[in-house]
Amino acid sequence: MSNFVVFLHVASAALLMGGAVASRLAERAVGAANDLATLRGALDVLRRMSRINPALALLLLASGAWLGRHGMWATPWFLLAVASWFANLILVARFVLPHQRTLGMAVDRASEGPVPPAVDAQRSASAPAYAHDAMIGLDFGVLVLMIVKPGMEWALAAPVLGAALMVTIRRAGRAAGDSQLVPAAPAR
Repeated sequence: MSNFVVFLHVASAALLMGGAVASRLAERAVGAANDLATLRGALDVLRRMSRINPALALLLLASGAWLGRHGMWATPWFLLAVASWFANLILVARFVLPHQRTLGMAVDRASEGPVPPAVDAQRSASAPAYAHDAMIGLDFGVLVLMIVKPGMEWALAAPVLGAALMVTIRRAGRAAGDSQLVPAAPAR
């Protein structure tokens, strides 16, 4: 049973992280869409990519809790991995999903043709994009925690440094005007 739970845990984590990376590619299509039909198609891809994410996230948490019953709850890296899961939940619920919904509604209300300035401003919102970057960084930090299993000092550093690195990359892209790094945030 334990091996099966480990498999479920690793598989759900891999699928979530893979989906996050793929969503970065899909968000480029959202940012690059010149007309509403293309933008609708890109948003539909993001919606379909993220449908299974809530179930995967719950499976990850449940399998992690089950695996943690063998004394890992007392280790700093394990507690920070759980805290990172909840931080991702807050980021997705507060920034990413509301942005996806409002952008989808704005696109649905628009007719056809080029992307209107109001919709363009909506898809270029920075808070959801930074939230998504922080989520990817937290995921990377948790991966480091799971592999290295550090003490408290390094356990604190891994998720924080991962999130800071991803947000810094986005900020550098915005400062340089790199359109490949600045599209709207994807669904998660």
